[in-house]
Amino acid sequence: MNFRWTLLATLALASFSTSPAAGATVAVMPVQGVNLTEGQCDAIGVLFANAFARETNVAVASPLDTKPLLAEAKTSLAAAARLGVFEYIELQAVQLGNQTTLGAIRFSREGKEVFRSEVSANGLDDMQGATARLAHSLAWAQPAPRRPEAMVPDYLPPAPPGPKPYPAALGLKSGMIFPLARGRSIASLMSLQFDARIGPRTSFAEVGAGFAIPSTSAPGSNTIEMGGVFAEFGGGVYLSEGSVAPYVGAGVSPRIWIVTTPAPGIGETTGATCTIHGQAGVTFTRDSRARIYGELRVSQYVIGLTNDVSPLGGTTVPSGTYYPTEFSLHVGIGW
Repeated sequence: MNFRWTLLATLALASFSTSPAAGATVAVMPVQGVNLTEGQCDAIGVLFANAFARETNVAVASPLDTKPLLAEAKTSLAAAARLGVFEYIELQAVQLGNQTTLGAIRFSREGKEVFRSEVSANGLDDMQGATARLAHSLAWAQPAPRRPEAMVPDYLPPAPPGPKPYPAALGLKSGMIFPLARGRSIASLMSLQFDARIGPRTSFAEVGAGFAIPSTSAPGSNTIEMGGVFAEFGGGVYLSEGSVAPYVGAGVSPRIWIVTTPAPGIGETTGATCTIHGQAGVTFTRDSRARIYGELRVSQYVIGLTNDVSPLGGTTVPSGTYYPTEFSLHVGIGW
């Protein structure tokens, strides 16, 4: 059995030796073992680090990377701070007879406990499955899947089920829009739309449709009023891993727009137009079922607008084409 442990340690360390700690998101500290050799503890730690990296799809610093740092820094919190990781994990392993009990605690970068879990393994043959179950439990903050009670020779426990897909957010978004164009006064708009955000936790595709109406302007003024129906297609990417997360994005908005001016001699036009936009926002409840978000947006018309003009009751002619820029503030909620 000692030879098998030594062989496992050699293979596990070789498979992980090319994974640098630089750029790691999570650090796995060396295993604190009881009735286990240093090589056995290293093998368990590397198996767990590999399993956690597969489970979460993030860069993980293994115990081989953290061991020298921990020797210098003295505490796991200080070692994690030197690596610049977002979270770190402490592992314990206790060997009693043929059974090994593995325990793990996941900490935030500030040293606050996030989740803890424990599994057991029937010796070396079950160690890979045990570390996979422990990694799944710790990654998704769920109780560890149970090990089958009866094990036959050459039996490998089934892989634990994967996490549920990140749910889409379907809801409503409203906004205040302020168009600007050189030489023209344009009334602000209010918008309301259906908004859908679909994708993984790190990014999203956005699809929406709604309408906008102008604010009131004084009768007889030259303030241009516009509004109508529109669609939106775009996406964004989150800039942090937290539940409150900023994001940036871009998109396009085709529109059917009605443009009019209350002043005498100026008529109304209806037609298709389109804008492209960039946006920056914050999702305040990223990991809740009801996601609330707010964003600032800058939109540029790429298909221009015109107004029909009838000077002194004469023939109606179109005005010159202009391309407004819009600044807007939006808030939304999706479920």
